[in-house]
Amino acid sequence: MPATQKPMRYGHTEGHTDNGKLVTAVSNNTVQVHTFPEGVPDGILTRFTTNANHVVFNGDGAKIAAGSSDFLVKVVDVKDCSQQKTFRGHDAPVLSLSFDPKDIYLASASCDGSVRVWQISDQTCAVSWPLLQKCNDVINAKSICRLAWQPKSGKLLAVPVDKSVKLYRRETWSNQFDLSDNFISQTLNIVTWSPCGQYLAAGSINGLIIVWNVETKDCLERVKHEKGYAVCGLAWHPTCGQIAYTDAEGNLGISLLSYNPASEDYKAFKVRTRS
Repeated sequence: MPATQKPMRYGHTEGHTDNGKLVTAVSNNTVQVHTFPEGVPDGILTRFTTNANHVVFNGDGAKIAAGSSDFLVKVVDVKDCSQQKTFRGHDAPVLSLSFDPKDIYLASASCDGSVRVWQISDQTCAVSWPLLQKCNDVINAKSICRLAWQPKSGKLLAVPVDKSVKLYRRETWSNQFDLSDNFISQTLNIVTWSPCGQYLAAGSINGLIIVWNVETKDCLERVKHEKGYAVCGLAWHPTCGQIAYTDAEGNLGISLLSYNPASEDYKAFKVRTRS
């Protein structure tokens, strides 16, 4: 059944919430923490010499990782910001970060064209792949390359590269397989896993959303943004069949899936969107 589209609404600027905290990257080159949902300022977690481009929580909300245009990545303890680690090695602004669900590794993508996996304990680089088109600034990047680890096990790391998603195996770091589809006409911007870890959604710079069954590699659904704006945010609902998505113009949409979280069954997979 083809997706049905309805008009979208304007959303707010990006923020990340977990464990009663809201963390934001601010234009004064700081990463700040607020209480949630009250929004009361609760201090500065870390500073960079230029803009922070991406901020993410780890699985239990105890730490955040932030990547900046000064080429640095930092991991900071939310309760004690003096406890932080700095990761050096990228040669251009950092685009994207993702914590391994086991808190052993941190993945990063950069304008230097590389995707790296870091060992958090000693800040060493476990592996680096030359996957992306190089550029000198985030604004010139073809993709923001929002990569993601498979939930729970962290067995696979999904990386959007051009018109496909590359899946890398934990520890061996080998490219296990790629996911693609003829529906994809321009570069993929972002990927996100379903909570069960069996399905993967991707969004493109021209407003396409694609969902695959990772085990069978079948493409289950194809959704097209009504105005073709770049999809820059994707999030699965933790307990029911919904995907929220945002675009580069500040709109927010929701895809409703015929999905039973208890059975993890997508045999009757259908999508519609609402504003």
